[in-house]
Amino acid sequence: DEINAMSGSGKGIPIPLDITNDDEVASLVERVKSECGRLDCVVASAFTAPPNLNDASFRDDFWKQGAPMWDAVHSVGLRGAYTTCCESVPLMIDTAKAAKGSRPVIALISSFGGKSYTFNVAYGVSKAGVDRLA
Repeated sequence: DEINAMSGSGKGIPIPLDITNDDEVASLVERVKSECGRLDCVVASAFTAPPNLNDASFRDDFWKQGAPMWDAVHSVGLRGAYTTCCESVPLMIDTAKAAKGSRPVIALISSFGGKSYTFNVAYGVSKAGVDRLA
């Protein structure tokens, strides 16, 4: 509502979806194309950790966390951002071509953890990967 109350002709539409589901991501971009005809901005900001981890184990040694931690933070935070970009960019290119002077933008939300050890190895590698997408 706050974004839509701003001056300008655009609108913001927050839509929850499962970022690990490629079909949902593709369907959302197709919906935007169908309803709006253009895509000017995408914000990719998602993170998860395995549901059975408490605060202490989130910071535990990587060999104690194993593949579940790696899979959780990479499937959502890194892979989700990547597939969102892959699905969105073709429509954003069309938007830029159709609207001279328009420069669509993708905002990839990461953290300091991509540059310095924060929380655990899997988290840091995932955030560094998101940084490299930018």
